[in-house]
This record gives sequence, structure tokens and C-alpha cells, in this order.
Amino acid sequence: MSRFLSPILLFLLSSTAYAAKELDGPSAPVDTVGTIYIVLFGIIFIGMIVGFFIYLWMSDGKKSPEDK
Repeated sequence: MSRFLSPILLFLLSSTAYAAKELDGPSAPVDTVGTIYIVLFGIIFIGMIVGFFIYLWMSDGKKSPEDK
């Protein structure tokens, strides 16, 4: 088991060191996104969640005779 954990530990240590090195230097400005795209994503995301629960609610009543 230690054969599998030691590479993961070394990878995590090296990735944190790389991240710490990146924090020291200046970073590029973050690209912003228009508000309309955020609102559109939210509507689609919430709509898909609501649609999924409606699908579950409607398919709950369609049980086969074997389940009764």
C-alpha cells in the first residue's frame, strides 16, 4: 500500500511548492465574463435540476405491475 501512497504524497508536495512559487510573482489579470452569460448559465442549471426532479416525480407513478 505504501507503494501507491508515496507517489501521491510526492506529487502533492511538489504541486504545493509549484503553487507557492506562482504566488510570489505578478499574475495576469483575470478575464471577466459578461453578466448575461452568468444569468443564462444559472437559468439553465436551475432549470435542469428542476426538470430532473419533475421527471423523477412523474416517473414515480409509472410503476410496473410487478412492483405492486
